[in-house]
Amino acid sequence: PLVIIITAFSNTEGARLAVSSGAWDYIEKPIYKEKLNLQIQRAVEYRREKQKSQHKVILSTRGIIGQSQTFSKCLEQVAQSASSSVAVLIQGESGTGKELLARLIHDHSTVKDGEYVVVDCAAMPETLMESMLFGHKKGAFTSADKASDGLIAMADKGTLFLDEIGELPLSAQKTFLRVLQEKKYRPVGSAKEITSQFRLISATNRNLHDMVQN
Repeated sequence: PLVIIITAFSNTEGARLAVSSGAWDYIEKPIYKEKLNLQIQRAVEYRREKQKSQHKVILSTRGIIGQSQTFSKCLEQVAQSASSSVAVLIQGESGTGKELLARLIHDHSTVKDGEYVVVDCAAMPETLMESMLFGHKKGAFTSADKASDGLIAMADKGTLFLDEIGELPLSAQKTFLRVLQEKKYRPVGSAKEITSQFRLISATNRNLHDMVQN
C-alpha cells in the first residue's frame, strides 16, 4: 500500500525520515479536505500507472493444443495468474488439461525454481492424509519407524497443486483449513508448528458451488 502520513508536529527531519522510510507523502495538520483528496488521487493514479507498466508474462505454450478465441482468453488468465501470487482455482471437465494449465502457471511464476508438488485428493487415503500432507515424527504411530517431512513441507517456496479438490472428504477439509489460511501446520506427533510458504493452485471437475449448497 501507498502510505500518507499525517502529523501535527512538523519538522524537516520528520518529513525526510517519513519519505526515506517509504511513505508516499507527508501532510501537516490542520487537514484540508481538498489537499487530502488531491494527495489520495495522485497516489491512486501513480498506482494505476505502475500496474499498467508491470511486465507481462509471455507464456511458453509448447505442447499445448488449441487456438480458439475462448482458449486464448483462458491463456490470458493463466498469464495474469502467473504474474501474481494469488491462489488459483481451475475448473473444467475431465481431460480438458487442468493439470497442464496448473503446471504452466507454476513454470512462469516467481516460485518456478521451487518444487511443484501434486496432491491427488481423490486417491489419498483419508486415514493417512495428515501424515502424507504434514509429515510425522519418528514413533508418532506404529509404522512410523522414521520421520517424514510431508508434501506441504516439500512445497515450501514452490507450488502446492491440489488436484480434484472437489473429492476431498468433509472431514479432511477441516484438516486443510489452517494450513491454507495461515500457511502453518503441525506434523503428526509434534508439538511445534511449522510454516510453509507455498503458492496454492487447485483444480476440480465438480461444481463446487452446488456442492456447498447441498
